[in-house]
Amino acid sequence: MGVRRQAQTRVIMSVALVGALLLAGCSSEPEAVPAPSLSSALATPSADAVVTFDAQATCETYFQLDLLRSTVAAGIKDLSKKERRALLVEYQQLVADLSGTSGDAVSSGELPQEVLTNAEKMQMILDKFKKKDGVDSLSKKQKKRLTLQANRVEAQCATAGYALPQENIDARELIP
Repeated sequence: MGVRRQAQTRVIMSVALVGALLLAGCSSEPEAVPAPSLSSALATPSADAVVTFDAQATCETYFQLDLLRSTVAAGIKDLSKKERRALLVEYQQLVADLSGTSGDAVSSGELPQEVLTNAEKMQMILDKFKKKDGVDSLSKKQKKRLTLQANRVEAQCATAGYALPQENIDARELIP
């Protein structure tokens, strides 16, 4: 899920939450407390009203990254140099997104610090490559380190209640 889509999701969830608060405040009883105004509901949300989905966004980004890793592991020999470059750029973007969303999830307390640490380690490995490099530029050692970090993120997502989707499991079965 891209950063733009995450922002859109958060805005939609905030609007829905405010709407629910306003509807809950409405009552047909004469002694009921009047509903708060829209500006006051947006300005000072209660602690109970704040809902975050940072762990979900982090894990969904990881799942996209995992699908890409499975695609690469299944074989890229038939791909052109341009397609291999595009895969590396996509890989780098997903890891950058993973670092961003995991930072939010750690800040909100939904995921442990290890998720951010592992995402940043993955990003450090991939930041060494330029646009002219393809995904096949990764050495065996770099692939092994990326896999180690990715497995750790996956384990933290599973612990947080976000299991690997069936689509990812099916993609892994295609790896020779």
